[in-house]
Amino acid sequence: MPSVGCDLGVAACTVSGNQILLVQEATGPYAGQWGMPKGFVEPGELPFDAALRELKEECGIEGDVNGLVGVRETVKHGLISVFLAYYVKPLSMDVNVDSKEIDDFGWFNANQLESVDWVSPTMQSIAASALSCGAPTTSLDLSENRGIPYFVHLMPDHIELARGVSR
Repeated sequence: MPSVGCDLGVAACTVSGNQILLVQEATGPYAGQWGMPKGFVEPGELPFDAALRELKEECGIEGDVNGLVGVRETVKHGLISVFLAYYVKPLSMDVNVDSKEIDDFGWFNANQLESVDWVSPTMQSIAASALSCGAPTTSLDLSENRGIPYFVHLMPDHIELARGVSR
């Protein structure tokens, strides 16, 4: 059976301490609204890498992915649309936004999330989840073992089993 096409997007849920990095969109249908640094996956790019690329492009910082926070899936105009939200630990707090894409940024705690004009209620739920429980999965980079880009996201109790899998 042939594979289906997919609109694939990602977000970097960048958390430091008890705060999450939010950005205000500068242009497009969500101009003036807030969410996490986000974007689309480019051809040949892993979603994992796309989330880190978007964080770097939009905010000028790098980070480490620690797992998945949430997944949103839907069908829009007959096309499957999947959005992966990664939990990212920033390597720097020195944010420098790309003013073509981002109007403003801020570090928000859980009590401040209700006061934000969100891109979507789903984005707000994902941000709240990132702040309340972190990443419910752990990300493993098995690329060296496999010889190709290869990431697995598992519940922490199953990590050792995955390290031994060679398929």
